[in-house]
Amino acid sequence: MEQYKKKLIKDLIWLRSKINFDFIYEKDTFSNDDVIRYYKKTKYLLYRLTGSKNGEMHIGISDDGIHKKGVKYQEYHEEKLSEILKDNLEIKNVLELGCGQGANMAYLAKRHPNVKFTGIDLYPGLDKKNKKHDITLIQNDYHNLSMIEDNSIDMVYAIETLCYSQNKNQIFKEVNRVLKPNGFFIIYDAYLNKKRTELSEIEEIGAKLVENGYYLNEFEYIGNINQYIKNNDFEVVREENMKNKVISHLKHYQTRIQRYFNFGALLTLFCKIFPKEVLGNIVPVYFMADTIEMDLSVYMNHILKKKSKR
Repeated sequence: MEQYKKKLIKDLIWLRSKINFDFIYEKDTFSNDDVIRYYKKTKYLLYRLTGSKNGEMHIGISDDGIHKKGVKYQEYHEEKLSEILKDNLEIKNVLELGCGQGANMAYLAKRHPNVKFTGIDLYPGLDKKNKKHDITLIQNDYHNLSMIEDNSIDMVYAIETLCYSQNKNQIFKEVNRVLKPNGFFIIYDAYLNKKRTELSEIEEIGAKLVENGYYLNEFEYIGNINQYIKNNDFEVVREENMKNKVISHLKHYQTRIQRYFNFGALLTLFCKIFPKEVLGNIVPVYFMADTIEMDLSVYMNHILKKKSKR
């Protein structure tokens, strides 16, 4: 563990010598408007640098834990969701929380034309090429699903978006309400692996760098998620710590950033031209490999089912 903390300190010193990221500490809290502005300013550039051609902005995952050039690892989440749809043909209505630009729904809708997809987001969008699919967009805060009827949805999923919520119990409560009995709730996300009060000074710095760079108010402690599941009458079908499936991909992102910083003059120009939201995003992308490797944070997949009433 100590060796990973030393690596985090070493990486902090190195990256700070390349880019001044002190501004990341300027804000303690982020509003919905802050998050919307962040995505507006980062979506075009960062989606092209670190995302897939289709618009997925996910952490890469592979079952064998090996990063190979040219493989579309950011489609892993959608492929797993597609497998669930194939195995459960009764699923006809699907809701995505935090749908962003709709890349996940477009991927699934293309492969499952008989399924209706609805996405809710503070700042939703859909490429023209994807409007031919049966996709509905709702612009709203995903804590409030009042526009959706009780027991009307077969599957709800959230990919790396619940981390923005500071009231996840409310989300679990609303999802349970709109799901049909035995309906699926599938989550991919990162959490703190320790209670906040248990973090050392260097761990607190690492957590803060990742949180503020992504415009998150605070990572949730993984133990709280287990409580929300129990509170809201969900059955755990699968709970997986995906550390060994994501770490090689996170290290790949870290290496790419190191390569970018070798272009001194170009980097200086980059730092002058691009908004701080783009520069700040480099920081969490760089440090997530460290925080997950040292078990400060954890990347999890939960597959839950709404319990049927007896």
